[in-house]
Amino acid sequence: MATEPIPPLWRRRRKPRFDFIALLLYTLTVVLVPPWAAVLAGASEAAEEGPGLYTEKVSLEGFGFGFGDIVDEATLDRRSSFTREEQNGVVRPQNIGWGDSWVHHLSATEIFDNGDDGDQRRKREAEAEAEVVVEKRQQQSKTVHITFNTCLQPVANATAEDGQLQPPQLQVFVSNSTRNKSPGPEVQGKVQYVMPIDGGFGSLDITVTGDIWVGVYAVRLPSAYKGLWNEKPPWNYELALSTDEPYHGFQENQFLYLVDTDDSSALLVTGNMTDHSSLDGGTDESVKDLMDPSYTPYTMYAQNRNTTSRFKGLEKSYCAVRQLAQIRPANTDVSMTTRGLGNLPKQQFHLKELNRSSEYWGYLARPRNNSASDTSGILWKPLQLNTKKDGNCQIIYNLPFCSEVAYAVPSNPTVFGDLNNLTTFYDDLAKNWWQNFTYSLQQIQCNASNSAQYSLIRNCDDCAAAYKNWLCAVTIPRCMDYSSDLPYLAERSSNKLFWNATVQGWQKHPWMPTLSQDEVNNWTNSGGWLANGNQSMSRVPSRNVQIDEIVKPGAYKEVRPCKDLCWTLVQSCPSPLGFSCPRDGTWGKEMSYGERDSGGDVTCSYLGAVYALSSAPPRIIVLWWMCIVVLATIIWSSWLWPGG
Repeated sequence: MATEPIPPLWRRRRKPRFDFIALLLYTLTVVLVPPWAAVLAGASEAAEEGPGLYTEKVSLEGFGFGFGDIVDEATLDRRSSFTREEQNGVVRPQNIGWGDSWVHHLSATEIFDNGDDGDQRRKREAEAEAEVVVEKRQQQSKTVHITFNTCLQPVANATAEDGQLQPPQLQVFVSNSTRNKSPGPEVQGKVQYVMPIDGGFGSLDITVTGDIWVGVYAVRLPSAYKGLWNEKPPWNYELALSTDEPYHGFQENQFLYLVDTDDSSALLVTGNMTDHSSLDGGTDESVKDLMDPSYTPYTMYAQNRNTTSRFKGLEKSYCAVRQLAQIRPANTDVSMTTRGLGNLPKQQFHLKELNRSSEYWGYLARPRNNSASDTSGILWKPLQLNTKKDGNCQIIYNLPFCSEVAYAVPSNPTVFGDLNNLTTFYDDLAKNWWQNFTYSLQQIQCNASNSAQYSLIRNCDDCAAAYKNWLCAVTIPRCMDYSSDLPYLAERSSNKLFWNATVQGWQKHPWMPTLSQDEVNNWTNSGGWLANGNQSMSRVPSRNVQIDEIVKPGAYKEVRPCKDLCWTLVQSCPSPLGFSCPRDGTWGKEMSYGERDSGGDVTCSYLGAVYALSSAPPRIIVLWWMCIVVLATIIWSSWLWPGG
């Protein structure tokens, strides 16, 4: 007699079973356990430990509200929640209020079938009807990139400690188990992962074989503290679940560098943009993209630190910075340059409309594409910058002749109303001196045989390059506020006043009152800003007399050119040209040249200089020391075995 085959285990179905005792225990648990006992269960401690299983509870203490350890259930808002179906790689902003919880669900179909064409999808649907796809999915897995950005947050009103009270970070929990379809702080005994949220940003990569559920929770607010917060806005966030690449990103490595500032703008550049930029904190580029002159993949934002920021506590959120920063791409001139280290492509930003004598945070960002509907992107840690105060220094860059010059120079907006006129003035000064030098260089036998040349290791091209670097650095002084007390600066024109061509009068600074003629005479005769009758110091003029006679910037301080520029010039050029450098320790050297700083500060002026770059790319420092070791070994070997 034939018997019916036994179905495989995965196709067997259990008969429904009713367990009265289990139901009774569950009912007693729901009734007797207060719903507020796990209001913030373990989120803070689990977030500090990183992604992992969540099992522990904590009280409201430690969240910085001062609510106390015991909160009556009647003072808490009733929590509302819902579950929203998500699409792979598609982000929709979501609001969430105090005490709310939202669950986001990404199905296995979205994870494993995403990107399939119509024929593939129909084939999978047919397999699903035959219940074959279930078995196949049990044998495969896929990594899902989960990223989170808080875009907006509640704002404290003026009565709450002068508006300085900050809301807590949202809490995010992840489950890939069908036994836990509502992950969150009140869940116990079920597998789930905590995604730490820091500065409004969180990320978690998880390998799955089926569906994913993500719970987003906002802390409950006791009724007694509702008066401390404005009704709007609530929190707003972006949650992305993608099998392709992370939607949001945050980089701790520095890839943005300060070139210089004046009283209303700042000039910054990225690191070198190459096919291996990721080694230095950036993003790898393709050669094809870099060949496109319009290719500017990065953008910039800035925030005045003296102004209360709407995204304080969300500084790692690309979404928050993009929406709330004071200085936005519209306030910035963006271009590409090869100026500076390695003469490789870099993107530069000229931030404008900044406040005088203010401290800013500058944020480098990179949108993943130019689509207005796509809010994905990477944010880098902010860079601090300070604008100047006195008002007689102004940034110039992209000069036709002195192309490596990019910094603030002595200026006078009332004389040079347009920045292009100021740039042309300084560039022409250097260009005219260069023309005279070329006449002298033509007298040297540059094309002679090796035995007749002035040097076996240097030639006329080296001399010309060294002279141009030196000429541009000394002819176009790097300007700093006269009020600055940095020890490496040199006073220039301390008894000079700022000429305001608009009102035809003299001022101590552009923002100070116009002086009478008697006040002008007394100022000049008393030593000016030094005010001690030290005529030798107060009458040290600008390097070029035309700066004092035409620009009339008044007193300023100069970042002196680096002394190695002079040394390189003397070493590279033939002696008949007569170049020499002042000796160390002399008054001429101290007034004319400065020393480089190994820590990255710009303590002397050299072309292509940026702040802190020397301490940023460790690979360059390592290679430099390797070169020193190799060179020392060669010299040592030649000394020991001179005939070898």
